[in-house]
Amino acid sequence: MEQATEVKMEFKNETTESIKYRIGSYTEGFQWRSVQPGETVDVPIQSAKNTKLTQVKIHESKKVDKPNVDAGFREKEYKRKLINIQGVGKKSAEDIIKNYPTQKELILAIKRGQQVHSSEKIDQVVKNEYE
Repeated sequence: MEQATEVKMEFKNETTESIKYRIGSYTEGFQWRSVQPGETVDVPIQSAKNTKLTQVKIHESKKVDKPNVDAGFREKEYKRKLINIQGVGKKSAEDIIKNYPTQKELILAIKRGQQVHSSEKIDQVVKNEYE
């Protein structure tokens, strides 16, 4: 998980009609929220900036855990790359990933001369692929 700074601000609906704003992201999905006339809400600034909400107060920034969207994609690509090596199957790839969760860790282990799999044959083909 990456750390991200989220600035929340207090906004008030000073109009006579309900105002809708969107929260979320493309990867996690969006949700629509409504603010009734006279209601005050805490929302991220990027959610309120294109609405008719009036800024009332700024809250201190805080660090929040933000899921690393690319991490899941890279993990699948890493596993797929291992499986595509001639002689390495799904089980062997999972064994390697258990000890070296990222491709970067695997490459560092190979550079250090460490054995990356218990089978010498699989160990050698993986090292040949990544050297």
